[in-house]
Amino acid sequence: MANVDRRYLAWMAAILGVAVLPLFAGFVGLGWELAQLAGLLACLGCLGLTGAPIRPRASTPATLMSLRLHSAIGWATLLAVALHVGGLVWADRTVIEYFKPSMPLYLIAGFVGSALLIVVVLGAGPRVRRLFPSHRGFQATHVILGCVLTFCVLAHVVATNRYAGGHGRRAWIVAATIGGFLLLASHRRASRGAAPVIGRFRQAVFGRHSRLVLTVLIVLAVGLVGLLPGGSRAALRESVVARASSLPLDFPHTKHVQVNCLTCHHNFADGRGFESCVLCHKSGRADLKMGVEARFHGFCTDCHRHPASLVGHGPVSGCATCHRQPDAGP
Repeated sequence: MANVDRRYLAWMAAILGVAVLPLFAGFVGLGWELAQLAGLLACLGCLGLTGAPIRPRASTPATLMSLRLHSAIGWATLLAVALHVGGLVWADRTVIEYFKPSMPLYLIAGFVGSALLIVVVLGAGPRVRRLFPSHRGFQATHVILGCVLTFCVLAHVVATNRYAGGHGRRAWIVAATIGGFLLLASHRRASRGAAPVIGRFRQAVFGRHSRLVLTVLIVLAVGLVGLLPGGSRAALRESVVARASSLPLDFPHTKHVQVNCLTCHHNFADGRGFESCVLCHKSGRADLKMGVEARFHGFCTDCHRHPASLVGHGPVSGCATCHRQPDAGP
């Protein structure tokens, strides 16, 4: 560790902070929590692969990750994604509803990130690498796809509001990701005895592809910062395709008497809040900026995933807790 770049040490400390976020997420059920843990491990794997690229063996400072370890983490991350998706379906069959075209945008981002991870992991084999005219071309393509998939994964994680609830947690995980991007943008670490590289951009890790890689990194970093405002997360909860039929919903008002009615029934004060919230938000009115599904998921997660906001409530994170027939039992 004595030869490891201090920038890596700072970035690894940030990743460790992301890893302990489940301690503040609340507990739901063993199957659900294990599946969510697999998802968090997949997120950490993507962050680790992004910020710890392969360097020449004789580079100074010494390389942080070998090619074999890099490949092993890639396969382990892919396995974690499979366990995350499969585990959620096994723990809560209602999750299947979110595999339909009416899935919200943050789930589309998750699936796109998973698909890109498959491409990146399977495409890192020697047969695929030989299809590129140069190693730098393969490396630039591999890194760009890896960074895009990391962005998709972060959009998925931030919008779910499970581990990244609150401004501090969101800022932490976004800063850790941008830190990984900055490590990618560092200058090439020449091997001992190698001739010096001439040219500002050619000194960067990706040679003549550095302008393209740096442009992509800047765009993605700006996009990550754009995930911080609440409006961005709310937009990611919206669906592109409307759901054909509503899911059953059980909302026991008697268990929410401690909550001010105006928190949900924002128009109750003028006497118009007696109608169903669902009917209003599904009406397609131009003045309603958020659909019914995104609005209600925001209500539930904002309270039930942050125990400090209410007293004596459970950390509802699964689907079947709310999406069941009314009076279906505890």
